[in-house]
Amino acid sequence: MGGNAGPVLHRAADAASLAIEVAQAVEAGLREALAERGRATLVVSGGSTPVPMWQRLSMAELDWTHVTITLADERWVPVDDPASNEALVRRHLLRNEAAWARWVPLYNGMDTPEAAQPAVESRLATIGWPADVVVLGMGGDGHTASWFPGQVMDAVWQAHCAAVGVPPAPNVPEPRMTLTPRTLLDARHMLLHLTGADKELVLARALTPGNTVELPVRRALHESKAVCHVYHAP
Repeated sequence: MGGNAGPVLHRAADAASLAIEVAQAVEAGLREALAERGRATLVVSGGSTPVPMWQRLSMAELDWTHVTITLADERWVPVDDPASNEALVRRHLLRNEAAWARWVPLYNGMDTPEAAQPAVESRLATIGWPADVVVLGMGGDGHTASWFPGQVMDAVWQAHCAAVGVPPAPNVPEPRMTLTPRTLLDARHMLLHLTGADKELVLARALTPGNTVELPVRRALHESKAVCHVYHAP
């Protein structure tokens, strides 16, 4: 995977202002894809940070019937579980205008992500790759998607998705299904959306090229096909 020209940092005064900026950037990327190819693919990340952005994006006047949305990763829990990323997406993004989008979930109800991987892989193969817009987050340990410190990914992660075991604390102790570097780093537009002063030092380290096993988010910052645009607010 070739490197890009280096990340571009965008800062906002607060999380609310940042959510507006990210939503506008995502909308622009989707609008570009719809104009050029008649369809668009959006990959989002879960957690609480993107919720205000999703709420704004859901009202964008786009041809959502030709937009496909999926997750960068999912905790292997049912949709009615509080830890489910799909539940958040359904509640905050797949509504208003965006209710017309095509939703491709990662969780399929099987006992384990390992058992489910072939079926999820087949489901993902129906999506028009590469993704037009990928929006990732970052954990305090430097993980993104479900790429956690200490993993060696590319040797075995050649499919669109991969099963991941229970990550170390302080992450939610559930196994995961994640999209792989092969899938996410090929995006036409790569965004990293994060808030909080506690992540400032981690981001500062990650912005400097270095060991990606130690800080997996460096892969999104420095190895994505497109320049990674980093959006941060205290």
